[in-house]
Amino acid sequence: MKTIDKLTLLLAAALLLPAAPVLAGDSGVGTDGAAFMKLPTGSPRVQALGNNGVSLAEGGEALAVNPAGISSAQMREVSFSYMSWLQGFDGQYVSFLNPVGQSVVGFNMAYYNISGFDVRDSNGVPQYGTDVRVRDGYATLGVARGFFLERLQLGASVKEVLEDNYTEKYQNTVFDLGAILHVGRKLSLGWAAQNLSGKSHQVVKVTRLGGAFVFNPFITLALEEKTYSDRSGVLGGGMEFSLPEEVLQVGRVSLRVGYTPSDSYGKNMDDSTLKSLGMTDISGWSFGVGIYSSQAFGYGMGFDYTMAPYGALGKTSQMALRFQF
Repeated sequence: MKTIDKLTLLLAAALLLPAAPVLAGDSGVGTDGAAFMKLPTGSPRVQALGNNGVSLAEGGEALAVNPAGISSAQMREVSFSYMSWLQGFDGQYVSFLNPVGQSVVGFNMAYYNISGFDVRDSNGVPQYGTDVRVRDGYATLGVARGFFLERLQLGASVKEVLEDNYTEKYQNTVFDLGAILHVGRKLSLGWAAQNLSGKSHQVVKVTRLGGAFVFNPFITLALEEKTYSDRSGVLGGGMEFSLPEEVLQVGRVSLRVGYTPSDSYGKNMDDSTLKSLGMTDISGWSFGVGIYSSQAFGYGMGFDYTMAPYGALGKTSQMALRFQF
């Protein structure tokens, strides 16, 4: 096999693999491009709920999940997040929201790369100094507004998506639409259509439909189905347990768990964290924690962290900071 052919196969495996766990319950990887658009980058909360949050996402995280959710912002907000995925694939995310009149305008950017990419010739000899560049990312500009005393939230955004994977480079303009309907104080329903338009098969399209039920100030359940343009739909759910700021006085603490049916990825023999937690052969589950205070130094501040095991593939994690002012 020629070196360039082998390199192309390695790139395809490394870049499409991150999307495989997201497509839990459906074996294999997708066929459409920009598979990184399936990842819940920018929202450890949604990731912790099993990538289920179309009816819950709010603030800066919502731009990557459901643009309607940014209409909940009452103040300007800046957020930063870092995601460590599989096979050395990682991403960084930054967002900014600004209320303008009765609407909210938001902007975000996400950038992904692969560190330490291993390039070898047909004999397996490392090729030092080979110019291999893997760049993926997108930038979004969105606007949303609430209607009928915020019972209905509508949002839309436009995104520029870049996929630059050594031998192939694509750049597409796509659009997102979203809506959240609050039925009373306990039930919310959400819908989002992501990555509309764009050239055929160069950017995967995602449709989210789900709901969330708030049993009381402490427990929230979420259920969601995601359908991809290159794969069939998958149903997942999550639960969030919170101690409200009114109870703790100093802030709100949330514990999260989510599950989306997943293939088995074998048993991990290397990761000490998974071994200590007894999760060496677990996949499909995700776990997270969030801390938020509306009175920290006179501003709103939050921190979120999520960890998800994938058996022999290892674990993924994401952390985020947000500031409201």
